[in-house]
Amino acid sequence: MADAAALVGMALTFRNHLERTTPTQAQFEQSIAVLLNSPDARFLIASDDDGPIGYVLLRFRYSMWVGGAEATIEDLFVDPSRRKNGVGRALIQAALQAATAQGCLSVCLDTNEFNVASNAIYTQLGFNAVSKRWNGRQIFYRKPLTPTAVAI
Repeated sequence: MADAAALVGMALTFRNHLERTTPTQAQFEQSIAVLLNSPDARFLIASDDDGPIGYVLLRFRYSMWVGGAEATIEDLFVDPSRRKNGVGRALIQAALQAATAQGCLSVCLDTNEFNVASNAIYTQLGFNAVSKRWNGRQIFYRKPLTPTAVAI
C-alpha cells in the first residue's frame, strides 16, 4: 500500500528529527499497518508535487468527560524542510473537519510546551491549555466541536 510506505518514511524522518533511534522501521511498518486497518484511527497526508510532506494521525474514542465521541490528534508531522508554509495548520484544519464528520464533540491533543510552532497553531485554531480547575497551564488541548460539548 502506497500510503503505508509514505507514512513509514515520514515517521522515520520524524523519529530522526527527534534524535531517537526507536521505533525501528519494522516497528513503524507493523504499527502503521495496524492503524491503517483500524476503524478508530485515520491518517491524513499532505502532499505536494514532490510527494508526501506531512501527516496527522487521528484516533477516535468515546469520552465520558465529553459525553460522546472525541478525537485525539496523536501525531502531527511536517517534513522540516517544508515547515512555515501552512502545511501543519492545513493538516490540523483537515483533522478538525474529519473529526466533525465522524461525529466527534471535541478534539484533544498534547504537545511539549517548548514546541513554539505547534503551540501557536493550536491556540490560533481555538485549542485551550488552561485548566480552570487547577488555575494553571497543562499542555493538553481540547477544542469542542459543537456548542453542546462540555469542555472540562
